[in-house]
Amino acid sequence: MSFKQRVPICTVLLVACCAPGDKNTSASTSATTGMTGGSDTGTQGASTSTSATATSSAATTDSTSATATSTPTTSATTGPTSGDTGSTGGACSKQTEPCNAGQQCCDGLTCCAGVPVPRGEEFCSDNCPISDRNAKADLRPVDAGEVLSRVVALDITTWRYKHDAAEVRHLGPMAQDFKAAFGLWNTDRMIFPLDAAGVSLAAIQGLHRRLVAAEAENDELRARLDRLERRLAALPPAQP
Repeated sequence: MSFKQRVPICTVLLVACCAPGDKNTSASTSATTGMTGGSDTGTQGASTSTSATATSSAATTDSTSATATSTPTTSATTGPTSGDTGSTGGACSKQTEPCNAGQQCCDGLTCCAGVPVPRGEEFCSDNCPISDRNAKADLRPVDAGEVLSRVVALDITTWRYKHDAAEVRHLGPMAQDFKAAFGLWNTDRMIFPLDAAGVSLAAIQGLHRRLVAAEAENDELRARLDRLERRLAALPPAQP
């Protein structure tokens, strides 16, 4: 028996002795195929290509897994944005309502402050009082005495707004009565603060003039009384 004839017999014996699935069996089978096949180079090339393809597939899978693992999880839940420009932080102050504590006036209204509005009594309005003479026209004199007479005749009561608590009280005339008495502004639903201040100042002037006139009259009466008393003291005593 030649050497070439002994090689296949040895190979068969080795295969029979090894367990199925053993690495040695695979290696021996590959070796046998390579030695006995008619095209050793083609078989080895196909095996190499298959191994490379499997390796490339495994690398691609590992890369995909790594990408999925490294991608951070984004939460779909977001909290409220702080300082949202659309947030008003509460109800706005309406016409004539106060803005002296930093309240925001409703759209179209301005927080009226400065002379003649007293500090701490700022209010919201669409027509803030302006004291500048250059902003005024059609000035007309006022009869302070007449204003005082109308103020005296004005019905002034204490009251509360319907939305106020029961213990809250305000004092003043009704806007309808104020409009009828003085004809000021263009509505009888509210009293414009500048008009109320103007009426009060005019009434004070009218009262001052009456007081000055009364004091002058009183001084004159006192002087007359003094003269009469002196003349009476100069008369001779009455005869019995």
